[in-house]
Amino acid sequence: MADVSHSPPNLSNLPRNTLSIVLSYLQQCPIESNEITNDVKRPHNRDAISLLLANRRFAFAILPLFRLPKHLCKVREYEVKNGSSESRTVVLVEKYRFITLPIQDPRILLDRLNTRRLRRRIMYEQQQETSECTKCYQFGRTIEELAWEEWLISQIRHREGAGAIEDKQYQVWPAHLELLRFSDRTIYDDEHTDITVKKTKFKKLFRLCGMKLIGITQADEWLPQCNPFASGITLLSSYPRSGNTLMRTLLERITSSVTGSDTRPDRSLSIKLALEHDLVGEGLTGKDGAFKMVSNASLTQKRRLYQTAYDPLVNIVKTHFPERKGWRQVTAKRVLLLVRNPYDAIDSYWNLCCTNTHTSSLDESVYTKFATKFESLAKHEIKIWCDFHYYWFDVCAKEGIPLLVVRYEDLILNTEKEMQRVLTFLNESGNNELDEFWKWRIEHSTEIASKSKGKANGKASCTASLGSYRPRSSNGGLSSIGKSLRKHRYSESVLRHMNDVAASIALERKMSTNTIQSDQNHMTLLQRFGYDIVNQQFPSNFARPLPPVDILMVRSRKKHGSIQINTTAEIRNKDDPFGRAMTNWRRSETNGDRDPFPLVTR
Repeated sequence: MADVSHSPPNLSNLPRNTLSIVLSYLQQCPIESNEITNDVKRPHNRDAISLLLANRRFAFAILPLFRLPKHLCKVREYEVKNGSSESRTVVLVEKYRFITLPIQDPRILLDRLNTRRLRRRIMYEQQQETSECTKCYQFGRTIEELAWEEWLISQIRHREGAGAIEDKQYQVWPAHLELLRFSDRTIYDDEHTDITVKKTKFKKLFRLCGMKLIGITQADEWLPQCNPFASGITLLSSYPRSGNTLMRTLLERITSSVTGSDTRPDRSLSIKLALEHDLVGEGLTGKDGAFKMVSNASLTQKRRLYQTAYDPLVNIVKTHFPERKGWRQVTAKRVLLLVRNPYDAIDSYWNLCCTNTHTSSLDESVYTKFATKFESLAKHEIKIWCDFHYYWFDVCAKEGIPLLVVRYEDLILNTEKEMQRVLTFLNESGNNELDEFWKWRIEHSTEIASKSKGKANGKASCTASLGSYRPRSSNGGLSSIGKSLRKHRYSESVLRHMNDVAASIALERKMSTNTIQSDQNHMTLLQRFGYDIVNQQFPSNFARPLPPVDILMVRSRKKHGSIQINTTAEIRNKDDPFGRAMTNWRRSETNGDRDPFPLVTR
């Protein structure tokens, strides 16, 4: 949200791309003349460095963005005369180079995304056969102000009735045309902020949006309703290719707020998610409250805090930890664990590694040519899949952190019901009944997908139609569950091996003295989730609604319980050939990605 206090301009408030343009302007050409000041030649980037070193926050948060790797640092030597005869050598090392950074700043990406959606509104209205002239957006607003204004108006219309808004130009847009925004938790749920201060911020927000409200007199009644999230960060965790991106897309549509990720934003897959699939929060890990610096903090802690102090706020952070580490440490108060059957998840992971995309599918010839490689990967990854989910069960039980498990299969078969469970969990209000406004938001966000498949009842949605991100299981419904088994990706021996590994891990935990007591009956993970092929007839068992698994219940947690990720070791070994080493294998087989594997036309 735009700063309602109208604080003066500050370098740290500029987006990274804009900031890099300013600093690159201060970057001067290397001095080739004999200009000497105080017997020492000045470095060509002295003005920009001096500007940043003048402020501690600039030095910790901005300067490291332009630091050069050691192998790119240039060394310049100069002969400086001392007096008439003596001379000495001055060595200048170019440690920083101020160049224009690529467009990866989340604020710029969000502004561009919202601008595209405003353009689509105009095109949408032009295609409608109606004589009424509808204003596609209010004039005299910034993109940020428009997003917050429309979000608040949608709530007022639903809670107070259409008469609560005097301006009839406001309308409810389809979910794919609604504007997104970053969170501002300090307005809603800062535990250390007095209610009077909250009301003042809330009124400033309405004045900022320029709205005339009718019937809204009690700000304290609106504060808990405007934000669906309880205080603190919620981790959206999953084994790779288990529907994490799909869940983020659904949450962003329902809440109209950006979700974050602990993945580095400059990685190729992160860039594609941000630029091609509208997930502009890549790299954002959120913050707990305002910027605070502890007096006895270490230098590393200071750098980390300074570098995240100006990032936009997010409530939900995607992570694949402990399968792999993220680029920043994250402290969270609850965990949303998304689970997918290992057969489809591992097959999709193979496609991800071989194509370096989230949506492309390999041709059958690749499976035939590298059958041995794929079989070895499947046998190896089933243990990683089990260890990953056991980790979250154990650490949440140990720390007393609320844990909600959502099966990917339930999400695509009954989207609305599962998202109601998710929103109830995120709100953490102690009331199992979800507010009517959020029920309407869920129905509204999945309405287009339901209509596209002719499902007028709105109970089941085609998740493949929820935006630019199109999952590989694009048909939706039961046909997308167990797709790898129907295509006979795994031999009988591999399936037996996967079942045996799951059984041996469950038996080992049963015999261990450190077994968590909440693991009832010590069933295998395949049985707990309904993925057992032999005993539960997966995937045909999903043709009928399955009862919730025991571990879906929210655990009671400590009063101030929290969990920190990306601090301990990964569950993969460093020399794991099926982890990040798969990138080198793919490049070796595709001539450095110049001759990519053949793909299926979709």
